[in-house]
Amino acid sequence: MPYKTILVEKQDGVAIITLNRPEKLNAVNVEMRQEFLNALDELEIDDEVKVVIVTGAGRAFCVGADISTFEIDPKIIRRNLINLKREPQRILWFEKPIIGAVNGVAAGEGAQWLLQFDLMVASDKATIAFPATSLGMACPYAIIRLTSEVGRFRAKEALMTSKYLSAEEAYQWGLVTKVVPHEQLMDATMELANKIKNMPPISIRTIKEAVNRGLGGYEYSYQASVNQQLTDDFKEGVQAFLEKRQPKFQGK
Repeated sequence: MPYKTILVEKQDGVAIITLNRPEKLNAVNVEMRQEFLNALDELEIDDEVKVVIVTGAGRAFCVGADISTFEIDPKIIRRNLINLKREPQRILWFEKPIIGAVNGVAAGEGAQWLLQFDLMVASDKATIAFPATSLGMACPYAIIRLTSEVGRFRAKEALMTSKYLSAEEAYQWGLVTKVVPHEQLMDATMELANKIKNMPPISIRTIKEAVNRGLGGYEYSYQASVNQQLTDDFKEGVQAFLEKRQPKFQGK
């Protein structure tokens, strides 16, 4: 299937999905989200594909949702969030391992996708952040998952301050499987993928399903995200971002 916002290629049992909006630093719009999930649907039933790698074109992995496309109409916000709630379930229960090859900044929804993947290999130039707080909301999947990955205090620091973690910090915090020199990123990720693809597929699927049990519970956080997007602070955060100025939050 031809795609407009992603690229999909296959190399001897490994599929590589490249987020391909480099002029927007691979920011996620409605089309990219749908194409990404459609690609997973196709790859899941392709018996030749054993492992999937996800990376970004250009200098970013994915800077998050495309803020220039944000809506403030309550009906549209609720409709969009209904679709967004399904996303973690689809990624978490994708039957094959997904490895993130983090080639640059991964923020917001891009960083949340990484939390839903199975392994992460990061370039030494990569950074990871959950900066939705600075827009007057919070990353809905990260607020329930990050604590179990990095601990309560580190999770609060990252979420409350919109802190950008370097690749080395992310590795020390346990968010990244390994850090490699930037020019070795795809080779190192492919090496890991090749090790996994040669393992028995049923065992790999069993491991993934067992480890990922209990990773639900995000219904509350996504409803909270809807509520946050109906506030004046959210509107101010988005407007300030687009106008490249500091927001003035009022707690309303």
